[in-house]
Amino acid sequence: MVGNGTKLFRFPKDMMEQAFKEAMALYSELGGTNPAWKKIYEDYAGFRCDANLWFRFIESGFDDFMQAQKL
Repeated sequence: MVGNGTKLFRFPKDMMEQAFKEAMALYSELGGTNPAWKKIYEDYAGFRCDANLWFRFIESGFDDFMQAQKL
């Protein structure tokens, strides 16, 4: 796509924040009506929290470094 001239843009921060808020509301609603969903999501959310810390300190630092390189 990019090779054919497509320009890529990030979603605006306010749009991402609203999408995240809506997703969290949906997950909460599902957890209130589906015990299996609630259990799986709680386990996943714990993993996601730990993984986020890893990516924030390790992967993000490497990505920042590589993006600053003149390749």
